[in-house]
Amino acid sequence: MTTAQPQPIRDGILLFEGKISRNLIMDPMVSHTYFLEDGDQVILFDPSCGKEMGRRIEEHIRTRQRASASWKRATLLAGHSHLDHAGNFYLADVIDVPETRVYVHEAGIHDGKVMNDPAPFVRAVARDSNECYNLYLSFYFPYNLLLTPLALVNLFSSELASRIFATLGSLAFESPRDGNTSPEPIKEEEKIDLNLGGVKLRGWPLGNMMILPTPGHSPCSVSLFWPEKKALFISDADWIGNPVFLKGSVRDCISSFEMMKTLAHAGQVDLLLPAHGPVKEGTRSILSHLDSHVRRLETLRDEVLRLHHTSGIKDIRRLTKALVRQSPLFRMLKGSNFPRFVCFVHNIVTLCLLEEGVLQKEPACE
Repeated sequence: MTTAQPQPIRDGILLFEGKISRNLIMDPMVSHTYFLEDGDQVILFDPSCGKEMGRRIEEHIRTRQRASASWKRATLLAGHSHLDHAGNFYLADVIDVPETRVYVHEAGIHDGKVMNDPAPFVRAVARDSNECYNLYLSFYFPYNLLLTPLALVNLFSSELASRIFATLGSLAFESPRDGNTSPEPIKEEEKIDLNLGGVKLRGWPLGNMMILPTPGHSPCSVSLFWPEKKALFISDADWIGNPVFLKGSVRDCISSFEMMKTLAHAGQVDLLLPAHGPVKEGTRSILSHLDSHVRRLETLRDEVLRLHHTSGIKDIRRLTKALVRQSPLFRMLKGSNFPRFVCFVHNIVTLCLLEEGVLQKEPACE
């Protein structure tokens, strides 16, 4: 159950709890927002989406302003550009301080605009997936009854089919409110070497904090590290459906988790703050959580490749169907498949084959 009031996590860290959707056609996913205060700066990590979440954060900003908060710098940082994380950039206008920045990784910006508009975002998902399998034949009962007709439309016009799918898939989401401060790209070429207690990484400094690349869920995924608090804000790096979309990566997911594990082992992180679900505190709890995600991803990959090698099946829908029959893990993923949850089980299978060079991403992989 969502808590309306912000929850104090540690001195200077407040959590505005989001909402997990169980049917994305009718109910939007809403990420957590983390409200950080450090001296004269305020940071919103994952500004989330929707008027209700925006209103809750606005109320807190006004309360702090009435209490004479002495902010001079404000930063809004999206952990990535997806709909439920990057919809309330207008909050920079509400904070209204002289030095205000809004940041999104460059991979989440196209033609100067953040890719956070619901219909174009879902349309891009449809196009990417449909390059390697017939997306509209990949859904399970009862949603297959609704979406199978799109397979017929797709025969005549893939563009029309993707537009219809985008209309259905974005119904629950409000349009983003971007505000007057233009988002700035976090550029790969501007990464610098960082040394965190003997752990060597590359990332971007943000005052006395650091932005770290944590791709996998998406190529534009970043985390925020606050060394003083030993806190790592990881957005959707640990999303249970990872990698959700074909722009994601199994390998990058695992690599990002291994980096987080290294920081935890080194005593640099004892607070792991995701965009959905509970905060993890303590080294043992964090390492157990990260290890479970690495094992899940390795198991997914191993099961896909093993069945492909023994059966020779390359057809994504046939291979996924066989995996669902044989694997408890894939049966669980089937039950979580879009639109019930943010999971595209066929995309996971596709990525495993793409990353092993079994498939090439080009039209008509089937």
